[in-house]
Amino acid sequence: MRKTAKLWLGAAALLFTPPVFADGETAVAYDGQDYCITVIGSLPGGDDETRYQFYKLVSDLGADAPEDFRAALSRYGENPPAPDTPLLDVIDIIANPVIRQAAPEITVANMGHLIEFNARCQDAVQGQILSLTTYDSTLFLSDEVIAEDALYLRQILSESLDRLGASDDPVHGAAARAYSRSLVTTRDAVEYAAFESEIDELEAIFMTDLDGRLARSNDIINEEADRSVLDDAVTLAEDMNEDAEEKQKQRDIETLFRILGGR
Repeated sequence: MRKTAKLWLGAAALLFTPPVFADGETAVAYDGQDYCITVIGSLPGGDDETRYQFYKLVSDLGADAPEDFRAALSRYGENPPAPDTPLLDVIDIIANPVIRQAAPEITVANMGHLIEFNARCQDAVQGQILSLTTYDSTLFLSDEVIAEDALYLRQILSESLDRLGASDDPVHGAAARAYSRSLVTTRDAVEYAAFESEIDELEAIFMTDLDGRLARSNDIINEEADRSVLDDAVTLAEDMNEDAEEKQKQRDIETLFRILGGR
């Protein structure tokens, strides 16, 4: 399903900048959530495209993660990152295949950190996405790949929880299983979106080829029409010349006849 390199790895230099009001002043904490400002403000700014990709990724990661599921992440995650840990470091840990295999509880904790950040700072995240797309409406073109990356990370999280036995937990099992089921729906939606995109690309290629074929056909038809008109014109001219010659010859004969008859 994945056609490109993971944006969440390619966005290593991405990073957050504090939200800014129209007057240019940096926003204060959202409803007293100093945590959001700490995380967002701790990272240097990146270009708009990279920032958008990361904010959208974080937003997609937070899907289908209600409070009971976040409680399961807290239960099965170990050594969670500190609240002020740069999110780039968190992503590096999640992307590390050795840690995923050897210590799934650390993967759960770090994924939980990203999901909790989105849950607690959703207004800030959505505000950044809205302001970026308002400024540049082409940024959404990368949404399909971002959705694939988010699904990939969410599958890692679900598999890690399953390895830790969360699905059989009498307290957290229902939330873990519901999250796993939600991935099926999300996967279908992502694959359907990819299918539609491929169909659109094929349609664009077909229409371009069809336009070219029609243009070439029109050129051939026009050339044939021009040649036919020319042939008709030549034939008409020849017929007119022959007719004129025949009439002139008839007049010459009549003149000669009158001359001879007059003698």
